[in-house]
Amino acid sequence: MASSACSSSSLAVAALLAAGGPATAQSSHLTRLESAVPAFTPDPVSAVAIGGWSSAWLAPAAGHDATGALLGLEHAGFASVTTAFAAARVRFGPVWQLSFAQTRVSDLFDDALLAEFPELATLRAAATQVGLDAVLPFGAAGAAGLGLIHEREEFLGDESRAWRLRFSGAGPRLLGVRSAATVERMVSGGGQETAAGRLRIGLSRRIGSGPIGAELSVGAAKGALWAVERDGWQVASSLRVVVADLVRVSGSLGAERDPYGAEGWLGFVAFAVGVSLGSVGADLRRGGRASAEAAPTAVSIVYHPSP
Repeated sequence: MASSACSSSSLAVAALLAAGGPATAQSSHLTRLESAVPAFTPDPVSAVAIGGWSSAWLAPAAGHDATGALLGLEHAGFASVTTAFAAARVRFGPVWQLSFAQTRVSDLFDDALLAEFPELATLRAAATQVGLDAVLPFGAAGAAGLGLIHEREEFLGDESRAWRLRFSGAGPRLLGVRSAATVERMVSGGGQETAAGRLRIGLSRRIGSGPIGAELSVGAAKGALWAVERDGWQVASSLRVVVADLVRVSGSLGAERDPYGAEGWLGFVAFAVGVSLGSVGADLRRGGRASAEAAPTAVSIVYHPSP
């Protein structure tokens, strides 16, 4: 039985190689990037308006006062999906944010298939994003940002490329509440695989003062960038408690429409801890929007120089 299964797998792989791979690249890896955020960010929905590095990845304008650099990894057990993050923010006139993210699936083929078809070792399933955003602060009136993101996907030798336009805005603080929003849309490439676009909105308020403070945030997202991506509502809230600007503990709760069209919502939860030593902060998060993927684990390190 095992010999028969191995023979069938070999024939399937041989047919794939003879055909030269799929006709068009899939976009599932690109949608995976949309549900992955650095560990410094509670989740990809509620963090839009928090400010600083916490929201810079989602809404560069909301993090208009943040400079420095970020490195991070997120790993989801399902299909061994690993996402790497890197970003740098500098102030040169406007605040410029250069970002990089790549998600890939490891262990695509088992050792027996690789031994029989060594050419499979060159095939990958991965997606990469490189973005550049310019953020113009308006003082107490908030900030506005405009960015362009290049996306490239490789699926078993086939490639696709696309460009995404991102507008982000942060409003003035009213009654202690900070607001922010992002609008994203594919503007080139992708063909019929692209969708109408996505809107993210969020509110955040600091609670308390002194050595112990908290930040309560709520957010919502609607729309999709890719036709295969679920186009339902996503809502989430997060609470972060900071002790003496040294230790932070945060939790996040959210839900999204059932991607299979059933009535009701699918929930997700995340928990994170972090520490800061001077200008360096490190965070560890467990869970998130991809909770169905064996509860992803994320780590990140941020360097944020003093103003």
